[in-house]
Amino acid sequence: MPTRVARATRIALVVLLPAFLGARTVAAQPVVSGAAPRSAAQLADSLAANGDTARAVALLDSAVRRNTRDAAAWHRLGLLQWNQARSARNPNFMKDQKKIRLLIAADTALRLATKLAPDSARYWLSLSRFNIQSGVSTMRFASTGQARDGMSAAERSGETLLLAEAADMAGMAAWRSYDAIANRGLPSGMSKVQLDNNNNWNRKNARDYVNSIATKIEPPTGDNDHATALGCFSRAVAADSSNLRYSRHLYMAYAERKKWQDLATVAARRASQFPLDFQAQLALGLAYHRLANEEEATRAFDSAFVLMDETEATRLRNLSRILRPRASKEMKGQVGDSASWATLPSAQRDGLEAMFWMMSDPLALTQENEFRLEFLARVVFADFRWTIDEMDLRGADTDRGDIYVRYGPPDFEMTLPGSTTDSRTRLDGGVTLVWDYNSKLTFFFDLQPGFATGRVSMFDRNYVEQLRDAVPVSFANVPASRLLDTIPMRITRFRSGADSSDAVIAARVPIDSLIRANALDRVPVDIDLRIFDQFVKVRGMESDQLIFARDSSTAPLDRAWTRRVGPGINVVRVEAFQGDSKRGARAMTRLDPTTNVGFGMSDVLLGSKPESRDGVTMPSRWRDVAITPSVGSFARNSAIGLLWEMYDLVPRDGMTKYRVAITVEREDRMGAVGFAVRVLDNVGRAVGRSQQSRDRFTIAFERQGGAVPVQVEYLSLDMTQAPPGGYRLRVEVTDLANQKKTARNTVFMVR
Repeated sequence: MPTRVARATRIALVVLLPAFLGARTVAAQPVVSGAAPRSAAQLADSLAANGDTARAVALLDSAVRRNTRDAAAWHRLGLLQWNQARSARNPNFMKDQKKIRLLIAADTALRLATKLAPDSARYWLSLSRFNIQSGVSTMRFASTGQARDGMSAAERSGETLLLAEAADMAGMAAWRSYDAIANRGLPSGMSKVQLDNNNNWNRKNARDYVNSIATKIEPPTGDNDHATALGCFSRAVAADSSNLRYSRHLYMAYAERKKWQDLATVAARRASQFPLDFQAQLALGLAYHRLANEEEATRAFDSAFVLMDETEATRLRNLSRILRPRASKEMKGQVGDSASWATLPSAQRDGLEAMFWMMSDPLALTQENEFRLEFLARVVFADFRWTIDEMDLRGADTDRGDIYVRYGPPDFEMTLPGSTTDSRTRLDGGVTLVWDYNSKLTFFFDLQPGFATGRVSMFDRNYVEQLRDAVPVSFANVPASRLLDTIPMRITRFRSGADSSDAVIAARVPIDSLIRANALDRVPVDIDLRIFDQFVKVRGMESDQLIFARDSSTAPLDRAWTRRVGPGINVVRVEAFQGDSKRGARAMTRLDPTTNVGFGMSDVLLGSKPESRDGVTMPSRWRDVAITPSVGSFARNSAIGLLWEMYDLVPRDGMTKYRVAITVEREDRMGAVGFAVRVLDNVGRAVGRSQQSRDRFTIAFERQGGAVPVQVEYLSLDMTQAPPGGYRLRVEVTDLANQKKTARNTVFMVR
């Protein structure tokens, strides 16, 4: 043993010599009377702490030349050299020859320290940490054995904290091995994923393509490495339960294999032990959400945000993670992309964030916002799974983290040997990771074994950028989205003042889908209307619970409400929820501000045949007309009522005159037959002169009224001869005093 160490020491001095050419020998510092003499390593620490790394290195060089068996000096020298070259370390290729020599010298010095003092857990840990960050796969994988040697040394010396650190290091070394071999596919021959501009396979069939060149090994590979890592992380936490990093690694191991109950158990234990630990609350939130315990998940996430500082809270909640990376033409003038989001003041971002999650909430009738919980769970999982401490890189900010936060856990996962972008034969190999979703989204990542990093394939980056713009986020994996039906809804607005409107809200609730397969004979259904203002405050709310007989309630339920809405943006939500089956339905519409002054017209209210209310000779406002609002779906042979208001027509000679033009057009112009329409006034008489073609009907007529600020118009469309299908309706009004025009367009269905 002494002979091998002496030989290694001589070699080290030869290797180290070029790195220290020009460095002067530093004399030992004088010893203060009465104080214990300081070692070379301690003196070097003082120099390095004061920023004089060059003198510290020179001092240690002198020390190891005088005493080649000074393990502490070798260890400190290796650490300083490593730190000097750390920034140049690269998994692909290093050009800086000086930094390369420094890394070689650091490797030699750290290895000599472990040879000279094999019972020092600290030295083994330094060597393991050095190698796990290496750009050479063989050195990275060697770190596992060195961490285990550190564990053995710490056990012998009884150093609990070093034992915890060594166990965590051994766990991370095993984890990086697991990352490269988990879910491995067995290629057919020499096949590998080919991604270039000449793909001969359809993107929507990507999973079929991958399965055609490889067969996924079952049971999935990586079990041994995962079990090793999990055991090491558990041991690290047991030895030092106060360390946040060790706990995070343990959470990562449980979450990776979807052991949600185990994750909840260890996180709850830590939260009880350390009540101020927000990371434990985040782990609880993730576990409870995946266990479908949304109430506890909400409580855990809320607790985490109370405990963490504002910087961390802002990072976790960052909505730009699921926005489009770039502004689109359709969103011009609106904040819908991460670039615009970043320019907003924090107060405005907070308001828009609240509005976003309110509009994304599957059902306001439930206490939890399942989509917001899913977003937070994704960010937390990504941080646990892909954070790289030595690179100061958080998991949600990596390529895999970005895709995971946007689209959730993949439905299919496979790793294949070989890189999609590098055809060279590499010593450390290349690995292609495939993520595929049932929604036909597929992503390819290039992994470097043992290095913990995964990048979107170079040939796939253009596709991924386009996808982020087209589909910035998906919550298709959330069960609430699969149990949610659609409520048809139509909102008609009439002016009620300079800064407010009367909104007539018509909705058709699909009762059959809500009570289907329910075991109860009489099924309760909650029906709810809510109106939110631009500050996400409830400005109107009405809730009812209705009882339906399970065997007889097959027809949809038509409901209508009238509510006053204020200025600015308003959001209207109509929901229905059956609590036993957890089935729901919703409609939601954003009402943008409108101009409530000057010449114009209201929306066109569609409904039953309109008639003046009893006692009303000449309606002065829309409320004077009796009509049952409709969502725009009419049975064949039924009347289609139209009601609207016109504002601020210019009077002449004490009268207002205007022209009305009504156009009805089939949406499907390829129908087998044409259609006929008649326009009837309030007493059933045909009005105007029409022009009819196969798929289009137009009629125009003139009216006159008194010099009043509001004119009310109501008519019926007789479409008894019209075939079922969709129709477009346009109502145009011309003020004959000045030829100003205004119009409204809408659609309806004849069933």
